[in-house]
Amino acid sequence: MIEESGKVLSIEEGFADVETIRTSTCTSCRARHGCGHHAIAQVSSSNRMRMKAIDSFNVKVGQSVVVGIPEDTLLQASVWMYLIPLLGLVGGAVLPSLWNGESGIAVIFSIIGFAGGLLLARNKSKKEMHNLDYYPKILRIEALNDGHIPLVVTP
Repeated sequence: MIEESGKVLSIEEGFADVETIRTSTCTSCRARHGCGHHAIAQVSSSNRMRMKAIDSFNVKVGQSVVVGIPEDTLLQASVWMYLIPLLGLVGGAVLPSLWNGESGIAVIFSIIGFAGGLLLARNKSKKEMHNLDYYPKILRIEALNDGHIPLVVTP
């Protein structure tokens, strides 16, 4: 389970809007000077992320919570968003070589394959938009506003 701490901003029926702050370990990493993630983190003006999480604890606005998403869910989403378009790109580039096609045709086919992979990922995203397995879940309440630590019973 991948976990992140956040604060509840608003509540809906069965859901809570949670704001998390992205943290980066870039400053302690020895490879930060050659890393693209470090460059993007430095340019990015916002390190806050707002998400809709499943609320099974009836949290209140202002509470600090821990949200989580299973690793396999994140891996599956990554495959659809990155690997499928990449396979379309490579497949489109290789396909013309099967019949000794020109390199210009390979470029066109690779663009078509990449666009096809992106369309497949988009359709999968639309299909799974209301699937609650892909939503983060509130795992526990960290602390109440009055300083007391709550007793949380896992359902």
